Amino acid sequence: MLYLDQMDFILDDTINNYIQDAEAFDRNVAQHLKEIIPNTTHLDENIFLEIIEDLKKEMDKGIDFKEAFKGTCEIYFLKGDVIKADLPNLLTRIILSKKMFISYIKKALKGAYTPREIENIFASGQKSLMMLLLGKLNLAKRNVVFATFEEKRKDGNPFLKNSVKEIIHRLALNRNVFKENESLSAVKIRYKNKENVEKRYPTFNDAGWNDKFYPAEVDDHYGRTKSLNPRLEGMPEIVHKNLKLADVVQDIEFLEDRNDKARGDR
Repeated sequence: MLYLDQMDFILDDTINNYIQDAEAFDRNVAQHLKEIIPNTTHLDENIFLEIIEDLKKEMDKGIDFKEAFKGTCEIYFLKGDVIKADLPNLLTRIILSKKMFISYIKKALKGAYTPREIENIFASGQKSLMMLLLGKLNLAKRNVVFATFEEKRKDGNPFLKNSVKEIIHRLALNRNVFKENESLSAVKIRYKNKENVEKRYPTFNDAGWNDKFYPAEVDDHYGRTKSLNPRLEGMPEIVHKNLKLADVVQDIEFLEDRNDKARGDR
């Protein structure tokens, strides 16, 4: 495979050098990327080779693999193939940590509301007040949004029978946003699938510095997560450009595993 040949020729040695001195988490990510980047799917070959060449140029300047990779990713967000499969009218985005989401809103509104007031507004279901809170927020902090949906019933509401821990497993999310012994929580955002916004296959560029992302199968209709728990199914996965929450949001739900105190329990 041409991709693999290019990685062997250009990046293997530099990634290996980075791994020798990296901390444990960064070492794992770098090793993972070394394995999955050559197996990239649903990305134009010329774009792929351009990305690899840009990475090499950055590292030739003395920039380490992590920083070169993160900087290059931002240039090549949303370069995967456009998804042709039928998608539902509503997509779902999961954001980990209710506390961090509320803090994000509070910061955007410059402290006009307390965290308790923000949570109460969402609990009340008053859409006019909710839209006021969301007016300055985007679906994601980066320029790329990861979304999922119920595959068997495309307009179904996913995760209705899943705990937050199970959602984390099914979406292969990183739990490091939670402190030791903190209850697991998430925000489930259901939002309109705008037809004029292209949905694309996720690639390693979109996933960024991440040790849980895997390329989609060549013949799959969209991306697919690799569940952290083999007893739970992965989820379909697509990416698109960032959008204003207030323009597309259908409903927002706060989820919490109040009795889940063991962060190490996979």
